[in-house]
Amino acid sequence: MLFRHGIKSLAIPDVLKDLILKHSLDKKQILNMKVDDLASVLECDFETAKIIQTSVRNSSNKSMLHEMTELA
Repeated sequence: MLFRHGIKSLAIPDVLKDLILKHSLDKKQILNMKVDDLASVLECDFETAKIIQTSVRNSSNKSMLHEMTELA
């Protein structure tokens, strides 16, 4: 459920967020997939899959930076 909240905060159009949720993917799965494989799973083109993966990666990096700042 936590990931679902994270999906809604991604910097991508709602239709892409819905696509991720429809396929029940989590951040780890998205980040560990090759872009071609992600495109195949989501039934979208390469560029769209790349946008999704980049958004998830950027979101994960921001979360990690926020956690590091809180520990300091």
